[in-house]
Amino acid sequence: MKKFIRTGWLTILAAICLIFAMPENVKADAQQESGQQIDNNDKSFNKNPVITIQENEIFTATESYIWISYTADANGYLTLDNYNVGDIPANGYLALYNNTKSVALSSKSIGYSGRYPQNAGGYWGHNVFGMQKGQTYYIRVKAYTPVTFASSFTKVKDKSGATQKKALNIKRNKKKTGLIPAGVTTPDWYKIKLNKAKKIKLHYNFQTKGSVRLTFYLGGTQLGSKVISSQGAQKMTLYVKRTNSKGKIKKTSLKKGTYYIKVEPANSITSGYYTLKWK
Repeated sequence: MKKFIRTGWLTILAAICLIFAMPENVKADAQQESGQQIDNNDKSFNKNPVITIQENEIFTATESYIWISYTADANGYLTLDNYNVGDIPANGYLALYNNTKSVALSSKSIGYSGRYPQNAGGYWGHNVFGMQKGQTYYIRVKAYTPVTFASSFTKVKDKSGATQKKALNIKRNKKKTGLIPAGVTTPDWYKIKLNKAKKIKLHYNFQTKGSVRLTFYLGGTQLGSKVISSQGAQKMTLYVKRTNSKGKIKKTSLKKGTYYIKVEPANSITSGYYTLKWK
């Protein structure tokens, strides 16, 4: 009889141990089957540069965002390319946030799409965000369909001046690369020295989300300003506009002197990188 009781208690204890050992796995399996996101905060481009949001994780299934973190180990920019998962085109919105997920550092509704194959790596499939060394950022994703994000980080040595007095000199045909970190509004200053009067062509390529303002100076005198909203390689001719006695406008050469270019985000949600060169 004593032996039977002892055996019975051992059986009960074994069952209790099994019950306490199983809930974590059972709960995880139940969440996966129900389509709930187990841990949105665990996604990190530092751990995995390629992340796929599955069917059970999309917004229409969970009614919650996916948060993907990235901590920059240098000054530079994070590139995100989105791709379709299977035959369903990727579709959704993303946004860049600070380390507490409380401040948007970009537009809150940057649309992405994989509807057209040519858009992979293009406007609807490609995003760039400027970042500072040691800072942690979060990408908030509102995915309506499964999507794969491939990330890469490029270091940038921005040697531009923080003030006009410290402006970086750009020599003819020498390309300079500048960085616009997310949440930073400090302008970049450059200067061009002309030893004789001439028209010059300024070549620029802004890879940013958001608009950038270029302002031109001759010494301390502002000559003009231009807001650039489009990405890609572009150019402009810098000249002096004069009106003759007949009222006709004539484009003449810039006179000899030192000209300054100030590059700054046009708003608080612009970030990325750019290049400048003049001929």
